[in-house]
Amino acid sequence: MRLPYFPMHTVLFPHLPLLVNVFEERYRAMVRDILDDGSPYDGSFVVSMITEGAEVAGAEVAGAEARPTRTHSTGTIAEVRSAEQLPDGRWVLLVVGTSRTRLGAVDHRGPYATVEAEPIPDAVGDDAAASDLLPQVQDGLDAYLQTVKRFVASAASVGRESQEITDVAASLDEVLKPIRLPDEPAAASYAVAGVLQIELARKQQLLELPDAASRLSAELRLLRREAQLLADGAMPPVSTSDLQYNPN
Repeated sequence: MRLPYFPMHTVLFPHLPLLVNVFEERYRAMVRDILDDGSPYDGSFVVSMITEGAEVAGAEVAGAEARPTRTHSTGTIAEVRSAEQLPDGRWVLLVVGTSRTRLGAVDHRGPYATVEAEPIPDAVGDDAAASDLLPQVQDGLDAYLQTVKRFVASAASVGRESQEITDVAASLDEVLKPIRLPDEPAAASYAVAGVLQIELARKQQLLELPDAASRLSAELRLLRREAQLLADGAMPPVSTSDLQYNPN
């Protein structure tokens, strides 16, 4: 199928939501076409992670030669669940990933790019391995979230009054609630991938793994690794470029 194409500095996983702020004119046109009654795109477009170049036209440094945007060849089909147009013409979209996809030829001739998208079916892989991994990953996730909570509370306590520390701990209890993973291995693997605070490059690697068993196995190692790093007082290995505000 051919769908509108929206490269971004993010990785979207199937089953997970993403809030998208659309302000550039080409993407406003894309949204109008996606939401139009009778649209051939049925409310969907393709998201893939940018590896080189700017997400926004004209974002290059003044006087510098513009570099073409390069992206990964594996992305995600996003489906618009809600759309609000602001008075200044911008759109705020809530989208959900529906399927991984291989990216084919990109067509830049229209007001916005479109891409040939070949959905990638979700495979479990080794059924027995996936079943064995699920409870281990659940335990690993529980331990990881508890470690994150302790790390943030400890960092917040430096130079703070006791009431402020209490308030921080209370907000962490609200935000970092226990997460019960789905029983279905693929959905569980995507849920963990969305929670892990790791570099975008690692998230992209998780997206590209061939099946749920492989993804769960990799995530179990990452959960244990990240929890140990935090327990040792190390900051999560997320670069500032991965944490920057996404203008779109």
